Amino acid sequence: MQNKRQIGFMIAILIGLAAGLVIGWLLIKTPIRNASLSSLRGDYQADYVLMVAEKFAVDQDILTATALLRDIASSDPAASIKNALILGQQLGYSPRELQLITLLETAVGASSSNLISATPSVEVAP
Repeated sequence: MQNKRQIGFMIAILIGLAAGLVIGWLLIKTPIRNASLSSLRGDYQADYVLMVAEKFAVDQDILTATALLRDIASSDPAASIKNALILGQQLGYSPRELQLITLLETAVGASSSNLISATPSVEVAP
């Protein structure tokens, strides 16, 4: 008698599991939304900036790093780096991780100042 109850219980569990999977995966589908990186929570954005900083430390490609950072903050990538640095300190990032973000911040700041100084100025004659 005890064995029949256990077998019946296991069959009920398997039927419920199978029905839940069929309903969840096939019948009731959630709509797919295109979310941008800028809609991520701050801690996830800080993690993304850290990943960009790690990539930059390997390949030293400031243009790629800046392009990746523009996915989070299209107007000012330096601000997203500064926010990530502050959040990283609050969340307990390791000193190595904070150093990588600082190096990225320095490189992005240097590249933007080089772009500003390389921009030719045009004087209009009166």
